[in-house]
Amino acid sequence: MDIVFNEKDIEKKVFHDRWVRFAFGPQGKVSTERLNLGVTLFREGKTSLTHRHDVDEALYILSGKGTVKVGEKEFKVGSGDFISVPRGTDHTMITDCRSDLKIFFVFSEKIVIDH
Repeated sequence: MDIVFNEKDIEKKVFHDRWVRFAFGPQGKVSTERLNLGVTLFREGKTSLTHRHDVDEALYILSGKGTVKVGEKEFKVGSGDFISVPRGTDHTMITDCRSDLKIFFVFSEKIVIDH
């Protein structure tokens, strides 16, 4: 098992609205049952699919600007912002038209992302 590795060492999984690098978790470079985290990037001028998870999710904006819709509320976000997404809550990422949105994510429990 790798103890230290770089983001660039993680396979990039490409979905229709973003790419994801899973660092830890069932899909991660390091396979773990309860620790799930990684990095994702939404390209400029894009809107993600509205989706929900059966686990809590925490997001940290690494770079870029955009809007995150959590439930019925919209929040303008940028580098350095944290976002809490409670389990079962619809959420959507909307990037700025001139800026990618790169996000560090953590899930509270085991989860597999396939879309």
